Amino acid sequence: MNNFENAKVLVKQGWLQGYKEGDVKIFKGIPYAAPPVGDRRFRHPQEPERWRGVRKATQYSAAAIQHVMEQEDLPANVHGVPQFLAPSQYEEDCLYLNVWTPAKTAEDKLPVFIWVHGGGMVAGSGCEVVCDGIGFAKRKDIVVVTINYRLGFFGFFAHPELTAETGGTSGNYALYDIRQACLWVKNNIERFGGDPKRITVAGQSGGAAATGALHASPLMKDIIQRVSIESGPIYWGFMQPGPRERMEELGVEYMNYIGVKSVEELRTKDAWELFDKYEEFQRSKGIGPMGFGFTFCVDGEFIPKPYGEIMDSHGFNDFDVLMGSCAQEFPAVKADEYSVEKFHEYLEDAFADAAEDMKRWYPAANGIEAAKQVSTIASDIMLLGSAKIGELTHAKGIKKAYIWLMSKENETERGHNDGSPHCAEMPYVFGRVDTGERNPFFPYHWVGADYDFMELIQNYWYNFAATGNPNGEGLPEWKAYADKFDIINLNNHSAMIPAEQQEKYHYYYDKLLSSNYVVRLFGAPRFTPKDE
Repeated sequence: MNNFENAKVLVKQGWLQGYKEGDVKIFKGIPYAAPPVGDRRFRHPQEPERWRGVRKATQYSAAAIQHVMEQEDLPANVHGVPQFLAPSQYEEDCLYLNVWTPAKTAEDKLPVFIWVHGGGMVAGSGCEVVCDGIGFAKRKDIVVVTINYRLGFFGFFAHPELTAETGGTSGNYALYDIRQACLWVKNNIERFGGDPKRITVAGQSGGAAATGALHASPLMKDIIQRVSIESGPIYWGFMQPGPRERMEELGVEYMNYIGVKSVEELRTKDAWELFDKYEEFQRSKGIGPMGFGFTFCVDGEFIPKPYGEIMDSHGFNDFDVLMGSCAQEFPAVKADEYSVEKFHEYLEDAFADAAEDMKRWYPAANGIEAAKQVSTIASDIMLLGSAKIGELTHAKGIKKAYIWLMSKENETERGHNDGSPHCAEMPYVFGRVDTGERNPFFPYHWVGADYDFMELIQNYWYNFAATGNPNGEGLPEWKAYADKFDIINLNNHSAMIPAEQQEKYHYYYDKLLSSNYVVRLFGAPRFTPKDE
């Protein structure tokens, strides 16, 4: 007998016994697909197996195989912060999800928020402390789901033999995993008090790139209703799906490197042996453990065409869109070695056609401010990938897009010096109080402005998940994207970016639209002529 009040739920595969934390019912380690091991390795995910009796759902299951940072491997300023590491082991059998539901009954039909973790699709997990769903679920009437999915080598390995085996495609298993998790949620979330017709998939960084792929994929039609893409736009972004053939070539190189003659033989090998050999293979090619070897591609099925072609032709799904990034995503230069003079030299070299405008748009009185502004320039350019999706969504005219820039800073000297970095929104979205010092995992003592900002962000994100529109009573107006550049600036005084502050965006946008330039975002950004 179903006993929802005591966190006992019957899903399609069998009974689950979770636990309660206050009014929130929590279920961890739920299999949403069969283990992708042995003969299932390098295949699309299959339906999870059934079980008899009651399955305990009180602990996280394994995270995906990846480069594991042991405590002694962490940077010096991370030591003593064990929550930086996922509270999990790492195994090939990793296709599990976790549910936090504040529903009082299984009939409540609350909006659902599925989180696709970041890490460049080579690292991370849905077990990370910063994306524990309790802080969002307990404050808002929303069901939070976090997932693990295959990463890196196991998530994206492609090979001509695999392509022949399937009749035309290989790679992108991670994207199929995410789709399978969404299908499981659609088919089961009513048992947890969720609404299968109000599912938002949200992703950050690499998870945002994956979520952007969901937005473009014809295989996601009628499964979910909304996407929240955070700091990972594919359009003009830092991650682009390349041709499947390149991944296949890499697959041939890898198999030759380890002396394996067939995919069948590859499926018999120990997973960690293959991964260790893969890291060795990457080092032989000059790629670090967190670098990109196997990654997502235009596989002809999940991503049927180059991403830009899909988006420009309005072939993307009719999903509501929430999308944006932070004001200082990545450090670009060393602040303690930088100066205003070096900054101006850089502007005159990299932006010779607008150097004086750049100095006006990005004023700096000292080296620390100058270093922050270099990061701001890169982030402003990155933001326009989100603006482009807003423009395309508006032009299609079926759904609306809401675009954001977050410039909220930690209320410390370091916070103001560094700005609003990559991942900065995550502690506020998830309500992870007293975290977020430069990195969402790091301890930081919140003050009143942080609690106020959490309330603002959670209201916007909740309203979007519930209705497709982030606006609500008492919140600063957030206009749907219609004109250049309808973007809200999220900070202690959130408001739409006024026209007089948009001049720089017009300059970058014209450059990005030009076929004559390639933008380079890492380090000090610049537009490089294509023939160089």
